[in-house]
Amino acid sequence: MSRQQEKFKLADLEGRVAVITGAGNFGIGWGLAKYAALHLHMHVALIDLHEATVERAAADLRAVAPDLTVLALACDVTSSTDLSGALDQIDVAFGGVSIGVVFANAGVIFNNSILKSDIEDWETTLNVNVLGVVKTIKAFVPRLQAQTQKSIFCTTASVGGLVRGDGGAASYQASKHAVVALTESLSFEIARKSPHVHIRVLCPCIVSTALMQSSQLNKSAKNAPASTDVAPIKPNEMLMGMTPERHAQQVFDLIADGKFYLVTDNVRPYVDHDFPFGAMDIIAERFDNLKELQLDNVDAFETPALGYPSSILKGPMFQAGTRFGNGN
Repeated sequence: MSRQQEKFKLADLEGRVAVITGAGNFGIGWGLAKYAALHLHMHVALIDLHEATVERAAADLRAVAPDLTVLALACDVTSSTDLSGALDQIDVAFGGVSIGVVFANAGVIFNNSILKSDIEDWETTLNVNVLGVVKTIKAFVPRLQAQTQKSIFCTTASVGGLVRGDGGAASYQASKHAVVALTESLSFEIARKSPHVHIRVLCPCIVSTALMQSSQLNKSAKNAPASTDVAPIKPNEMLMGMTPERHAQQVFDLIADGKFYLVTDNVRPYVDHDFPFGAMDIIAERFDNLKELQLDNVDAFETPALGYPSSILKGPMFQAGTRFGNGN
């Protein structure tokens, strides 16, 4: 195994810069930023599409971490020019302090079946969730390679990128499968020449976020991507979902343990209940199907408590009969 996947000493990140895309709206990116600042004592560059959204998140983070530098950047991750400009602004703001971690976390979701879906939603999903990650890689990984210190580059996929395709979020899952594959490719590509750059892929289960609402908001405001009248959206309250802050704790725990696939399940101590998503069992089902060269559609004939069939929303959390919105 290359050194790229060894355990990571989080103390080595202290005083360095954390860069997080999709860091507005107080979801997964916000949780990662807050944990990096409060627990790892890192300076933070928050990146999001709308100026008002990212400035509000930065103001809140500055209030709880007044001794650290927090930079807010309005940036479209589908624009290589925007991302290059963001790196230039980071260089100026942090005066040569090295980047310790980059989370390519920006994403969108439009839940619908394939036959009922809007092609424009597919184009947006693949442009943001896949090409946005590729462009973030191309903007930031060369900088991490040029540094001598160890660093982390982590993409955000989803547990949906590791399990079989389901009926309700085909475009989202397709994009997240792509993110898993491209992150594996990146890891292989630089494993020998840049082992000091630790590559990881984040695969969350259910986290309390406003991803569905923010995706729709961005869709409606696409003609004014930097509009200051776009207000931040607070996360949905999910009874059994992880808060963004506790989810971030699990992410960094897995990074410290040297894991590549950061599968963040709804388990203690990151939640206060005993109804996990059951990610590893559902992932195993997919690979059992692959070994047999078969696709088991038995779940399509079930009548679950939630009222619609699903091949993935069926673990202990969903057997408990509680209704949820979307996590990641």
